[in-house]
Amino acid sequence: KPPHDPRAPDADPADTGAEAEADDVDEDVVGQTYPTCAPCDECMVDWVAVSKRVSERTDQCRGTGECRGACDVQLLRINGTYGLKKLSKDRPQARDLGASAATVMRVETPWGNPFVKFVCVPGLPRHHTVCEKGEENPREKRLIQNTESLQKLADFCGLESISSRSWIAHVRGRMPAGMPLTPTENHPTPVDVDQLGIFSSPADGIAMSALCAGVEGPSLLFDVPAYQIVEAALYDFIFCAGDRHTQNVFVDEDSNIKLIDNDNLLGEQVFVPGSFNESRKCAVSSLFIPGSMESWRLRRSKYCRGLLGTLDYRCHAGPSGEVNLKPKLQQCLTHFKKSSANDIQAEFGLAELDFAESLKQRATDLLDVGFPAALQRANEFEKNIMFTKAPDNKKPFVGKKWDEIPPSSDKDTFAAWRDSMWRPLEPAVCNGLRANWDNAPWDYRTDKSFIGGEEGADGIGIELQRITVEMTRPKTIQP
Repeated sequence: KPPHDPRAPDADPADTGAEAEADDVDEDVVGQTYPTCAPCDECMVDWVAVSKRVSERTDQCRGTGECRGACDVQLLRINGTYGLKKLSKDRPQARDLGASAATVMRVETPWGNPFVKFVCVPGLPRHHTVCEKGEENPREKRLIQNTESLQKLADFCGLESISSRSWIAHVRGRMPAGMPLTPTENHPTPVDVDQLGIFSSPADGIAMSALCAGVEGPSLLFDVPAYQIVEAALYDFIFCAGDRHTQNVFVDEDSNIKLIDNDNLLGEQVFVPGSFNESRKCAVSSLFIPGSMESWRLRRSKYCRGLLGTLDYRCHAGPSGEVNLKPKLQQCLTHFKKSSANDIQAEFGLAELDFAESLKQRATDLLDVGFPAALQRANEFEKNIMFTKAPDNKKPFVGKKWDEIPPSSDKDTFAAWRDSMWRPLEPAVCNGLRANWDNAPWDYRTDKSFIGGEEGADGIGIELQRITVEMTRPKTIQP
């Protein structure tokens, strides 16, 4: 039978009006227990119904119910090519298989086709990583715990809809022969699977990297709903995304975006016990967040026809970077601010106390000083690494703005240098984009008069580039 709709029958309708008052939110949520947002039925979760439930301001559910026992599923390869129907001139792209030891498969069911990720599969040594059946895999254990914690946090904060939904289930099945081991090697025989997997709801469309590889595709960036860009920036900041690049952002036929591959957030990516950077609890790097490595290196890049700068959230919220937090998000940030780090760790099952401490600090800063100043505070440790730990071949570039560094291969290497995620804060490059706030469920702008475009950006901190014929939205695109 299909999973039932878990929506609470007594929940109030969602108040999606952009003028709702934050004072209406009950902030006294410390110490209470809350139900999960959806049951798990034979490895499956009704992610559509869950998303509707979580969007309701008054519903405080968190996470997914336990998937009991093991389920037998058909594991299918993610192969072939993918494209968008409206991009008739763009050649479909092969899905990127990733460079980690993890293996991602597709599961076919009557209710949808989620993906399932296996951190390491016994008998399938991807990238020469070997694990044995029956032996505990510490990496798998941490990523599973991180996945469950992050889903609870995203539900609680009302940020669930911007990312794919994830849950954990025990899977039995068989991978077909020919699974990739390296870019040039495939496994010759089928591989039996009997282990925990990280499930995720399917993200419609194609990866932004594939979109950017086309002729028409880049122009879809002009149509991405503004509230989704701002929400993605808030998600990546609050939950500490350290590697948000074009391969783990999907774009669908209507230019909606979805964040995928989120099991490494909350500080997991940089957590190294006993390292010289033991105070490095979070290192944010996201193409939506200015002043971070990923945004800085793409800001003036010619890749994607030079349009990736439009993903800087300031192109959509306004050049000040200040945001108007929606009530459910403000409630969750207030909860983190009022709670101790120990209580946050216990409540959401975080793997490390450090994760809870840094989450509490980012939430407190976001409430007390606003988004731009909170970003600056969060980047101070990364900035210190940049100025004190940069090797000799990087020192000539430290602290310099993009146009102050002559073009060279060394500049390209420095742009992607990951030992520090801090980069100088520079004006957004919006390419004349007019922010699309039509039908937004919440308006994150503090200045509702900001609409972008040349009139809205000129002289107030957003750098303009001349819009060429090639950059304009093609009129040949048909839905």
